[in-house]
Amino acid sequence: MAMRTMKSVCRMCHGGCGVLIDVANDRVVEVRGDPEHPLTRGFMCPKGRATLALVHHPHRLTTPLRRIGPKGSTEFAEITWETALEEVADRLAQSMADAPESVVLSQGTDRNYQEWLFRFGNALGTPNVLGPAHICFYPKMMGSIMTLGDLTFPDYDGNPECIVIWGSNKIECHSDGVIGTGLMRAMRAGSQLIVIDPKRTALARKAKYWLRPKPGSDAALALGIIRVILDKGLENRAFIEAHTYGARELAEHVRAYIPEKVEELTWVPASLIEEAAIFYARASAAAIEVGTGIEQSTNAFAAIRAIRILSGICGNIDRRGGDVIWEPTGIIGRRDLPARHLLPESAEHKRLGSNEHRLLSMAGWAHPNAVWNAVLHGEPYPVAAMLVFGSNLLTLYANAARVQQALEAMPFLMVADLFLTPTARMADIVLPVATWVERNQIVEFNSYLAARRKALQVGQCKSDEEIINTLAQRLGLGEHFWHQADDSLNARLRPIGLTWKGLCELGYIANPPRYEKFRAAGFRTRDGLFYIASPVLRRMGYPSLPRYEEPKNMDRGEYLLTSAHSPFFFNSEFHNLPELRQRQPEPVAELHPCTAARHCLQEGMLAAIGANGAEALFRVQYNEYLDERVVYVPASWWDPEDEIWPRSWTQSNVNMLTTNTPPNPEMGTPQLRGIPCTLRAFVPPGATQVSTS
Repeated sequence: MAMRTMKSVCRMCHGGCGVLIDVANDRVVEVRGDPEHPLTRGFMCPKGRATLALVHHPHRLTTPLRRIGPKGSTEFAEITWETALEEVADRLAQSMADAPESVVLSQGTDRNYQEWLFRFGNALGTPNVLGPAHICFYPKMMGSIMTLGDLTFPDYDGNPECIVIWGSNKIECHSDGVIGTGLMRAMRAGSQLIVIDPKRTALARKAKYWLRPKPGSDAALALGIIRVILDKGLENRAFIEAHTYGARELAEHVRAYIPEKVEELTWVPASLIEEAAIFYARASAAAIEVGTGIEQSTNAFAAIRAIRILSGICGNIDRRGGDVIWEPTGIIGRRDLPARHLLPESAEHKRLGSNEHRLLSMAGWAHPNAVWNAVLHGEPYPVAAMLVFGSNLLTLYANAARVQQALEAMPFLMVADLFLTPTARMADIVLPVATWVERNQIVEFNSYLAARRKALQVGQCKSDEEIINTLAQRLGLGEHFWHQADDSLNARLRPIGLTWKGLCELGYIANPPRYEKFRAAGFRTRDGLFYIASPVLRRMGYPSLPRYEEPKNMDRGEYLLTSAHSPFFFNSEFHNLPELRQRQPEPVAELHPCTAARHCLQEGMLAAIGANGAEALFRVQYNEYLDERVVYVPASWWDPEDEIWPRSWTQSNVNMLTTNTPPNPEMGTPQLRGIPCTLRAFVPPGATQVSTS
């Protein structure tokens, strides 16, 4: 048995750990952490270690399929790639001739082909690219851009004295190419933590200060912390006077956020807010890690703005050990590959949701609520086709019942995925895609550039890039793409004088931070200033300073429902991998024991959680560190076991309980954290006692 070993970069989650892949007889034998990788140094999480189970899963899709039964069924027939691509291209060609905007391109969590999807949409003439941007990463990105013109990352390797972990479980879930190993190294070197999370995470147990806010109240907390810092005179006056706009307005604005009022809004004791604020402000250097926990409430954009302002007034922006401004690596990458110039200006104004959520539209994204409305009601125009790449829409978006209605009404649906997910079962054409082990990709993160290398071929699976590139060729858009998808690799690396072969030989190229770049060139805002009060937002009709508002039009409930990502799954993925499912076999509702006792719920019993006119079932698990008013459930849960279909995606899906209105105006973020809910012991129909199974 001839064994070969390849260096690559894992993509079982957002992390991007360096790995070694052992291949023999066209099978992956082992995937293990690369001890020579300069960032991860051999680390690999449980998801990464389950790669073999994913690649060689018996239920992998390996050939294109055409639906021959009703939507939602498993009745499909195998077809050739030629037939599948011809049918998809024909539908797209018809839409291009009639109304390009009637095509919606959708993706899930970015797997390094996001820029390809935007390039395809722009060349096609549709402004409608759909993704979870309104609840993941983009509130953070747009909040940062509206403040300082750029995105920042915590500088773990710069010896921060203080690190604030805000709504993030970094060492278990990882994100954005900033692996938890960097945080752990900083902690071992002496960095002290402030953890802000409703849940007592592993990091909260190690923190100097753990602040346990009411879910969704982060904006109020950030503004309260700013008030304390200004009252104590702990702000960095030199930075504020030389590089900011709106400091006086801020001082007046936060007068309303006295600690006692903030305690009422957030449930965090005023004394603890003051202590944490003083510790952060007095740190020689402090970094803030912002997680998706902050980005999933109607106050998400305000919270991000307030947090960036907090970092700025304490002088931690772009300093060593602080929040460092990202600089691109120089390749044709995240900024250039989408080729936004290909989309006509007239099409930009047709983006679904652009009138309601202008900042989301500025980032290039359509809003899901507007998409479903166009499908179901034809307003402002009908949707003719949707192409979905790597996204299980039925578990991802709020108000899943309405998403189902939209997919049932969709005139044409193509899904490219690894498995026949609930969303794929709604499709007319299903295309089998490659895992990360089966494709060549340039990995571009904030601190490095790396090669993800194809180790083997499984069945007829193709990468998303191959599918997009081939469709573009068939539609006469080849001048904007490449003869083969892999031909793009050399073209993208050419600006830095490198080839794909050269990157593979190097494996990894560091992109070390440069500090205090603003001193020479200012910030990337119109006048080079850091916007505490944003004149851009003011001109757009939005508040120039962040403010906290209680969520509106919410049903009443005894408790507040929130969710968290599992360290064993990646959003809705991997529930069908035995190695991971045995670590978390069932969807659990974490409750304080006193909360459970009030409803005669014992650990292990089934609880029915109700919100917005629906109920979902979860297994009770005690958590004595939760506030008694909070209920925690997993995000994006579904059971892939066929024997319980079709209830597999509805029974314990938290998005059966969420609603998409009214979202915030800037980004269209709905209230997903802190939803009023009810709680009861589940009694099966016809039973005389509560269920324990």
